[in-house]
Amino acid sequence: MNPTPWYKNFWPWFLMFFPLATIVACVVLVMVAVGNGPDMVVDDYYKKGKAINLELTKFNKAKALYLHGDLQVDNDYIKFVFTKGDHSKVKALKASFYHRTIKKYDFNTNLLPNANGEFTAVLEPIQQGAYTVFLEPMDGSWKLKENIQLPTQESIKISPEYK
Repeated sequence: MNPTPWYKNFWPWFLMFFPLATIVACVVLVMVAVGNGPDMVVDDYYKKGKAINLELTKFNKAKALYLHGDLQVDNDYIKFVFTKGDHSKVKALKASFYHRTIKKYDFNTNLLPNANGEFTAVLEPIQQGAYTVFLEPMDGSWKLKENIQLPTQESIKISPEYK
């Protein structure tokens, strides 16, 4: 009687299946974890902190100019109107929308004045969620900031208070 080779028996394959399945699952899990890192992690916190200090001077400049306004964001349209302050030298505005958690939803747009003194722009459809909005002139001399929830039908009051 000739013994059958090991690879033709059921039990060696059954005993090897679970360790091999575990190794494959671990490799897939590591590949998914490495490829989908969080967007909010910053490598150099010191440089980021220095940049924040520079930004605070821009907010203080907006406070000194006493700039206030109303922001209205529809699904495909944005409008900003100054309600107070010295905005006579503003020719155009840059609006930056930063989603709180998902970086791919961030976007920038330029707001141009119309005949009514409103700064407007047409947008691509916006993803809903919590956004931080920064408004600044094209020369970057001052900056306004507001946290908003989109979509919204009401006008959002923007003031130079840093929040």
